[in-house]
Amino acid sequence: MTLEELNLLDFQKPKLQDTVIISFGKFNSIDELHEVDIKLFKNIPSNIGMYDGHEVNMNDTDGRLYAYGKNAEALFKVMKPLLNEYEIFKNAKVYLKFTKNGEVISNLEFKMNHE
Repeated sequence: MTLEELNLLDFQKPKLQDTVIISFGKFNSIDELHEVDIKLFKNIPSNIGMYDGHEVNMNDTDGRLYAYGKNAEALFKVMKPLLNEYEIFKNAKVYLKFTKNGEVISNLEFKMNHE
């Protein structure tokens, strides 16, 4: 494909959404993360947002979960009780990115605690 053909495709820039990123440390097994994935995929209502999946380092020392939606705070409130079921998220860092009209308006970072 030539550059001219590629330009004809007229890719649209995706609309920026609120984001929730959960950054966690060492974990026991990838199976545990797949269990978390399934719970988050199934339990986040589509009107709140969507879970996009996880990424982990090759040496299993840490990883991140990603979710996107209309309101990062509301999305995290749905995710938190599910994550509290797992010890690996006990000291996780939470990053919330808030957007408006396609622009980032604020970021919030805090440590997750089990309640």
